[in-house]
Amino acid sequence: MILYLHGFLSTGQSAKGQWFKQAFAAEGIAVITPTYPIASPQKSIEFLETEIQRLEAMTATSNWLVMGSSMGGFYGQYLAQKYRKPLVMINPALQAVEVLGQYQGAHVHPKTQETLVLDEWYLAELKAFTREPDASLATLLLLDEGDEVIPFQPSLTAYESSAEVLCYPGGSHAFDHLTEAWPSVLAFVKKELQLDAFSIDKASF
Repeated sequence: MILYLHGFLSTGQSAKGQWFKQAFAAEGIAVITPTYPIASPQKSIEFLETEIQRLEAMTATSNWLVMGSSMGGFYGQYLAQKYRKPLVMINPALQAVEVLGQYQGAHVHPKTQETLVLDEWYLAELKAFTREPDASLATLLLLDEGDEVIPFQPSLTAYESSAEVLCYPGGSHAFDHLTEAWPSVLAFVKKELQLDAFSIDKASF
């Protein structure tokens, strides 16, 4: 099972999340794509931890990993370290305080209509969930050098010595190299979920 975390001002119905959901479905692997609240980082994490507990209870398995894009990569890093799970990150906002600090003020989520205020309190709460790379966790990092929202170099520098990194020239924040990266992503997931020895739960989500 894969828990996919969308980016800031996105939802679980994002194009990338649904692309992975469809691609992994063909391999018999469930991808869960919740839409988490963004009014505060604490609320985001509380929701996602409740979702983790619900999914583990429903599937009776702890055999899962975290995949996150942009802000979902930031939260994914925190959750993967807390729950000791493999991690896939796509153009992650690992320096989330610096990234979001450029957009202080009130914002309305275009899909959910949720309102949030990006202020010093929000950024301080966000900082509490910042983590350094953990070399003991299996990690796959996907980067597009042409990311126009988040510079790719800090993430590359942070993880190049402790993770499997695929860094593509060009591209964008949306990550334009899904097709090229897919074989590596699938191989990583199958290896970390030990699918050769694991009976995949094909329950409907």
